[in-house]
Amino acid sequence: MNYDNVKKKNLAYFTKTLEESEDEHHAVAQSELSHLKRFEKILELGDFNGKRLLDVGCGVGGFYKFLKEKGIACNYFGVDINPHMIAAAREKYPEIEDKLLVFDILEKQMSETFDYVIAVGPLNLEFESLQNMDFTMRLMKEMVRLAAIGAAISMTSAFTRKPNDETFYYDPAAVLSETAKFCANVKIDHTYLPHDFTIFCYKRDLYNF
Repeated sequence: MNYDNVKKKNLAYFTKTLEESEDEHHAVAQSELSHLKRFEKILELGDFNGKRLLDVGCGVGGFYKFLKEKGIACNYFGVDINPHMIAAAREKYPEIEDKLLVFDILEKQMSETFDYVIAVGPLNLEFESLQNMDFTMRLMKEMVRLAAIGAAISMTSAFTRKPNDETFYYDPAAVLSETAKFCANVKIDHTYLPHDFTIFCYKRDLYNF
């Protein structure tokens, strides 16, 4: 399966979830609890206040809403490959409509950089084992390139005891091993949900003091 087919499947799936949803967590095929837990974990990446933050796969702007509710004032930017998601996000949050873009960082490089770059489960939909890992690692590498301080991404875990056929489950050890090839300062957390983990990448090389 090439990336064009992956993208088509992703677009079709999440356009359908958006059409059938009545709230922003169902729009991105997550439960309310899982959505909240993932957002809370992403906050551990660093202090977002006053920083430029890029949300990759922003959906309908759920993380922006979460930040507002937490009183975290950052310079938020969101990108998504799905124009329907971006349209919905712009309608919900007109104050940042010019910072919500239809953009695919796997197809085109962004010229600007950000302090932090985050993604919440962007490629958890089942494609094919090697394809999911390949595209996710490419995505993470580009997120790290765009981040001046650090990047974080959450993904569904192979440690789950309740798998379903539509979801791809990543081997945390394999992801950590591959990430360490392009990020010298990395950590992983699998404590907040039994079926999910987040990997944190920081640009500062701890050998350089």
